[in-house]
Amino acid sequence: MAEVVVELGGKEILRIPLKGPTMTIGRDPQCDLHLDNRALSRRHAQIEKRGAAIWVRDLESQNGTFVNGARIADPQALNGGDRIEVGRYEVRIDGVEEARQDTPVLTLTGPEGRHRFAMVGDEIILGRAPSCDIAIGHKSISRRHMRIAVEADHFVAEDLGSQNGSRINNKRINGPTAFRIGDKIQMSEFTIEVGYLEAPETNAGTGGAAPQQKVSKTMMIDRSELAKAAYVGGDFEKMGNNAGNISMGAQQQPGGKNQTGEFEAVNREANSEQESTRGIPPAQSDDGLTPPPAPARQPPAQPQPPPPAAKKKQQQPPQPQGPILTVNHPDATERAVVLDGEVTILGEDGSDGDGTEGRSYANQGYVVFVKGPRSVMATVVGDRRLLTVNGKALLTAVLSEGDSLELGLLTVVFHHQG
Repeated sequence: MAEVVVELGGKEILRIPLKGPTMTIGRDPQCDLHLDNRALSRRHAQIEKRGAAIWVRDLESQNGTFVNGARIADPQALNGGDRIEVGRYEVRIDGVEEARQDTPVLTLTGPEGRHRFAMVGDEIILGRAPSCDIAIGHKSISRRHMRIAVEADHFVAEDLGSQNGSRINNKRINGPTAFRIGDKIQMSEFTIEVGYLEAPETNAGTGGAAPQQKVSKTMMIDRSELAKAAYVGGDFEKMGNNAGNISMGAQQQPGGKNQTGEFEAVNREANSEQESTRGIPPAQSDDGLTPPPAPARQPPAQPQPPPPAAKKKQQQPPQPQGPILTVNHPDATERAVVLDGEVTILGEDGSDGDGTEGRSYANQGYVVFVKGPRSVMATVVGDRRLLTVNGKALLTAVLSEGDSLELGLLTVVFHHQG
């Protein structure tokens, strides 16, 4: 597991797991990595997971964030052995590996700009579904559009039954089709070219993987969350919120938690403000400042004096929350919906309830959730499409913890209990 290690004066004072898409460093007690030192800004820097890649950004701190002694102005991908400096502290990442020099890299060019992704696994799935390794939120892209893989000593592209098809050098492909370095793979308005992370010029124009090479230092890769792609770089920082149309795929976490490393999310400081504080043990620094532990959660204040009925209610243990849905749609903010009735309906646009208003037709599909005594069933009405559950098209589905459902651009994750 990847860990964040903090040192002061060459002595390790803190070691915590690197979890979640972001980890904020600063003097604010609400920061994930709280360091109470006057040399740090309240929100000083942020470590970001972009797929399997690890990046660091400065949050406009007064004294700056440094990587290997050089102050950074823009977000920067971390390489093996890099050390982050904030104030008098040094921060490093343990439990990661270095990507090989011959790691294949996909360069994706389209309406959302130009982006580069390293292939951490043997294949990458591209499509509109958030569960794809590279998710492209564009209407011309199918939910699971294309597969690109390394097989033996060559590359293969395969269309996955997309509506608009896939092409290599403008020639439509059907089954798995071998291609060479320099070929152009096309999906609608998007073009993909494959190269290598640090490829020698002698590899240009060849079809297979580069020869095995020893690399002294290259980008960090964290495989602990089973990501199959790592963001290498591109136009994201220049495009602002529009880059939210290109994202890394959802990664399944322990306990069924579904986590998506969307670039748009890591660019919004407000999201980090709302993240839960991780407990950090105190450590004595050589300047006499002691970082206090993260504040403990306090129970709600009790009214003084509470009425007898209210007091009796407060003494009762909290009741478990029923089944809950995490609802995502590109045009709306992520939200939670509790299945507190026998039937719950979600529109394809992310809205609640049946929007047909008594008409005999609907302008979109609806996902219907029917809650039984021991299970929840889901299906689609008002549309001929099937419901996609964990990547499979189904007429109906009895839901299990962590199941991911898709209808159009709507994505829903099911949990037995909130």
